[in-house]
Amino acid sequence: MKSKFLLLFFAFVAFGQANAQDWSNPNYKYGQTYPGYIIKADGKKVEGFILFQDRYSMQNDILFYTDKEDKATKEKYKTEDLKEFQVAEKLYHCIHYSGGLMTKPVRANLVVSEGCITEYVWYDKNDLGTSLKRNQGESDDDFYRRMYPPKTVYKNKNAEDVSSVDYFAMKFSTKMAEFIGDNKELAEKVTNKEKGYTVFKILDIFAEYNAACAAKD
Repeated sequence: MKSKFLLLFFAFVAFGQANAQDWSNPNYKYGQTYPGYIIKADGKKVEGFILFQDRYSMQNDILFYTDKEDKATKEKYKTEDLKEFQVAEKLYHCIHYSGGLMTKPVRANLVVSEGCITEYVWYDKNDLGTSLKRNQGESDDDFYRRMYPPKTVYKNKNAEDVSSVDYFAMKFSTKMAEFIGDNKELAEKVTNKEKGYTVFKILDIFAEYNAACAAKD
């Protein structure tokens, strides 16, 4: 019974990750610079241009230009030196998540949906790297999902920890009640296992939490 539950749960997780982010914009191309900004660790915001690298590299190093026509204005930033940055329409927050490393270094995570609980996507790197071959008839989107497998994660603005959906698979009510603990009413519903507040309703719970949080602000 437990194994059947886990199979259903991870199918649910995979469905959510498969729809994490749209990279289909033909005007968003590797090796080109796009308007954007950086916010440094001290809070200073600087407008300029950012070079689009591959999905994994963008999470680690930022190549920033104040003048895209002048290479002398290029500066390289590590993500631990930044709070956030935006390149074209893609917004990144620099947080303590890097694919699950125990040391929890600060890395850039792509914002999917911003709120009191923000949804991010982190891109891992396929072990085969550049030797990964495209399957016959495989679309660009499917190929790059294999090359840079996405992982959806969530961060409560009131906590440092970042969690993926699979974190909640076992001992759901305890872990979720702690994650949303500052909303006592909602946490109680989860703890009491009320109808609609189960492990398969995680995204609905996050949405309810965000709505209540936004109403307070």
